[in-house]
Amino acid sequence: MHAIRHLVPAIALVAMAASSFASPTVFTSQADFLAHVQPGSYTENFDGLGNGPAGAQSFGTGPFAFSAFASQDLYLAGGFLGASQINDALTVNFGAGVNAFGANFFATDINDDFQSVLLTLTLGDGSTFSFTPASLADGYRGFTSDVDITSFTISGPGNSLYASLDNLTVGNGVPEPASLALVGLAGAALFATRRRAR
Repeated sequence: MHAIRHLVPAIALVAMAASSFASPTVFTSQADFLAHVQPGSYTENFDGLGNGPAGAQSFGTGPFAFSAFASQDLYLAGGFLGASQINDALTVNFGAGVNAFGANFFATDINDDFQSVLLTLTLGDGSTFSFTPASLADGYRGFTSDVDITSFTISGPGNSLYASLDNLTVGNGVPEPASLALVGLAGAALFATRRRAR
């Protein structure tokens, strides 16, 4: 019983550390995001591409390759990645080991012109982020996490509009010092509790 009383604070610290890892950090500028990404990331600007075959399409190579799909195919002829049908969701899937991504998120009309409307991004873990970009640059969002980010989806932006993104960077985030300190503290607490229990 005495050992259990000492174990409870250690378990609480581990739970706090785990919950701090679950929430991604959000960046609203490309410069801030890139400052928190390790060297070697991959950026796709979708320039010079034409509409490919129907279905999901893959981009990049190596650990930061990704695939994208929309229920009614993709649009790539405008120098960005978009859904080819109005109000269709656009999903990007990552491989194992990706815990950072960032891009310009926006909606376009039939002429590929930027439209300022509410966008919702849903990450693979279910967390959602909604915002209304006033410009292409204002639509930049970057995410880093201490756990893998498996995917994200841009919800359909509304009638006569197309979900779109550009300048997608995929990589690994730089570990935050506070997160590392919390893990170290939790580990030390567990170690100390284990030693006392002997």
